[in-house]
Amino acid sequence: MYIKQAINEYISWKAIRSPRAAVIYKPYLNRLAAYKNKDTKDIINQDIVEFNHFLSTKYNPPTVAYSCMVLKNFFRYLNSTQESTLNTLLIQNPKYARKQRVGVSDDEFKAMCSVLNPYEIGSLQKLTVIRFLYETGVRVSELCDLDVAQISSVENFTSIETKKNKQLRWIMWSEDFHKDILLRWIGSRISVNEKPSLFFSLNKYNSGRINSRTVERWVRETARMAKIEKKITPHMFRHAKAHRMKAAGADLKDIQAMLGHISPYSALLYLNFDKNEQLANAKKFL
Repeated sequence: MYIKQAINEYISWKAIRSPRAAVIYKPYLNRLAAYKNKDTKDIINQDIVEFNHFLSTKYNPPTVAYSCMVLKNFFRYLNSTQESTLNTLLIQNPKYARKQRVGVSDDEFKAMCSVLNPYEIGSLQKLTVIRFLYETGVRVSELCDLDVAQISSVENFTSIETKKNKQLRWIMWSEDFHKDILLRWIGSRISVNEKPSLFFSLNKYNSGRINSRTVERWVRETARMAKIEKKITPHMFRHAKAHRMKAAGADLKDIQAMLGHISPYSALLYLNFDKNEQLANAKKFL
């Protein structure tokens, strides 16, 4: 089977369980097809080595490492269908220094909140979004999928569907946020239209559910208003939640459950760059 056909079959199979991963994987696999357009049974490990060397001249180490992971999964699938005999154990990720997962600091968060007017509907929605991201650590896509019906008038928690594995998990936010901001936003929200989405576009040409790009723009604009020079992204609020949990004594399983990681190993990076913890541990053995 030629590799382009194999990629299409693999992506179709992958999309059954993980549609998002299927979309992400395809460009990485198409790069291999463009580089080695041959029968999958004829691809050997040396081809993969040469392909990775080629990628390293065009992309940064994290991208090459991710490509290796995609290739491993792809050839495991081909091995199971007997369309390849390539040894996936020999597909090695390049070593590189992982960047620290920097979160939004408390001061930056407070500065962003301070420039938003809770008595103006557009500003109130942005404030609610930023507070929600900071206090719950949800993914932006999970935030955009929230409906008004998921928010209780008396309870400061709800269940959501984890975007990556479709499992339900509980999230919670502070009572102050619930009473002072969130319920005020819901009152303003339901007075505009009867659509189910908790957050919606204020564009007169499109009053539908917001998307990730909209949240990115709101965060960027609010950071600029707060005169924050550092580039702030929505995902940094998620990192901030993990760092605060770690500082409060949470272990990997706690962080995994709260943030909806598929594996607790995803939380390991929040441990690697904790300066105070590393120095405290080092001091014990001086």
